[in-house]
Amino acid sequence: MTQTAPPAASTRIRRLGIGIVIFLAVYSGIWFLAAHQIETRLASFLTSRSGSASAQCDGLTVRGFPFRIGLFCDAVKVDDTKLGASGAAGALRSAAQVYWPGHAMIEMDGPAELRFSPGITTSMDWQTLKASVQATLSGLSRTSIVSERLAGTLVPTLGEDALAFATNTTELHLRQNDSDLDAALSVTGLDLKPHNGASLLPLMNAAIDLTVKDRATLLDRGGLSRHALRSSAGEVRNLTIDLGNGMVTTANGPFTVDDQGLISGAFKVTMRDIAAWRAALASAFPESENMLDNAANMLTALAAGGNDATVTLNVRDGTAFLAFIPIGVLPQL
Repeated sequence: MTQTAPPAASTRIRRLGIGIVIFLAVYSGIWFLAAHQIETRLASFLTSRSGSASAQCDGLTVRGFPFRIGLFCDAVKVDDTKLGASGAAGALRSAAQVYWPGHAMIEMDGPAELRFSPGITTSMDWQTLKASVQATLSGLSRTSIVSERLAGTLVPTLGEDALAFATNTTELHLRQNDSDLDAALSVTGLDLKPHNGASLLPLMNAAIDLTVKDRATLLDRGGLSRHALRSSAGEVRNLTIDLGNGMVTTANGPFTVDDQGLISGAFKVTMRDIAAWRAALASAFPESENMLDNAANMLTALAAGGNDATVTLNVRDGTAFLAFIPIGVLPQL
């Protein structure tokens, strides 16, 4: 005799199946409704944006069903008259888990062009460019950007010669740390050269890790401005520049930025292979050869005739001093 499931068990299975179907139908409806609302409201927001900032997302769509949700654009453009900056790039793809929409992964295609007032322009392209963003209702809490095989040109100001650059990898990390802003930047295989010219220096690896006090709000919505770092203070925990073959320079120390954007600070600097650094920099910047000779001679004297030295580099109102000798001027922020 063939056995059949008890009626009660059969009913429970049928109810479970119906419940699953209803849940999937409701979930699907909610997902597509949310996607439609995001798509239409964001498109309306971008076209009606008032104030100093505007953005454009060509071919805006929302995708990712069933477990993700993300924005896709065929091309992106941004413009901020307050910052005096604008930019354009290729396709953008983003994705976030439906249960954690504030944490998104973003990919962007090149090429890109960025313009900054007054007359600074950079064009670049890359093999891959990815970002991770954690957002709150007030803005970003942290973000990371990683690129591979990034290359481009930089025109410092109108009429000046272009500078070509290329890197193997580039990483930028920003996070809010209570009221402070932590930032870390690293590049590998950095190559700098005049446009269509020879490399200025050997391939460089460089990294900087710093904190700016009371500037966590820079990641908040509307927190970024052209002179946001003025009247601030912080600390460089580590700055490393490595030209290979033992040519390594490290620095760390506190700094301040006054209301005019001039940097001051006292930095502990360690330089390995002073003679090789002097030769490399003199080849790249022959107009500064006399100053480089003086600085190298002083470092050698402070190292008691050795080729490695650890000194304190004082920066006062944007001018860097080695002992009493001015050796350079830092850019105004």
